[in-house]
Amino acid sequence: MTILRLMRCARGASILEFAILAPLFIAMLVGLIEFGRAYWIRQSLAEVAFHTARCMAMDTACANQAQSVAFAVARASDYTISIAPSAVVPTSGVSCRGQANSHQVVISTPFLSPIASFGFLPENLQVTACFPVFSSGSGS
Repeated sequence: MTILRLMRCARGASILEFAILAPLFIAMLVGLIEFGRAYWIRQSLAEVAFHTARCMAMDTACANQAQSVAFAVARASDYTISIAPSAVVPTSGVSCRGQANSHQVVISTPFLSPIASFGFLPENLQVTACFPVFSSGSGS
């Protein structure tokens, strides 16, 4: 086969194009999956933090800090998310988002991903939720 004839030959071009583009498409697919997983975990943790702050305001099941932390850990496990008790920080009587005297829950946990070294995914996920403290007034 001469050089000109070899350059005009299209046999094998498809496999070469596939070999070049397949890793890029696979990397993009895995990146989209991991980004979706990070967003889902963050949204689930935000829901856990909100319901923990609400529980602190309205329910005796979260009467102290230990009970609030246990509630948050149990609620997160309902979503198959494992968080350490030290990752949950419930605080009462703080000013949160312009609302004085609120319950605030902060959850911070590492995001473990096989592609975390690429740098476009967060290393830690942190969410904050607030719920106002209701005073038991005389109901005029």
